[in-house]
Amino acid sequence: MEYWQKLKDPRWQKLRLEAMQKSDFCCDMCGDGKSTLNVHHKEYFRGYEPWEYRIEQLAVLCEECHKNLHNNVDLFKFVGSHANLDGPDNREELAFLMCGYLGYPLNRVLDMMNMDLYKAIQIYYDAGVLAKKYVEKKLYKGNKL
Repeated sequence: MEYWQKLKDPRWQKLRLEAMQKSDFCCDMCGDGKSTLNVHHKEYFRGYEPWEYRIEQLAVLCEECHKNLHNNVDLFKFVGSHANLDGPDNREELAFLMCGYLGYPLNRVLDMMNMDLYKAIQIYYDAGVLAKKYVEKKLYKGNKL
């Protein structure tokens, strides 16, 4: 089945509506609530159907912001492309750093990836948690980073 045909599936339509409701039918980037809105997958994963993503993995975007997003370099992917695939500072370690920063539960990630906890994972995760606390402390005090 072609991708555009999958977007007609009732499971996608339901998830799409939930994303729009969560965003109050406004663009997540610019706040526009009058233009046509699109539900954008922030990332695609091999083997996933459009409706198999979590709501946090979707963004509601007006057509202009959606077009601009696809026409610009994805900074996150660009930076990630410089990470080693093995050894220190690999993508996995950066992912655990981000999980900590974003407050994503470590045990959930380990379960999803079918991984055991080892010291390096905990160190990267904890560093992300500390980085978030540092940023919040600086922002709440009105200091610039």
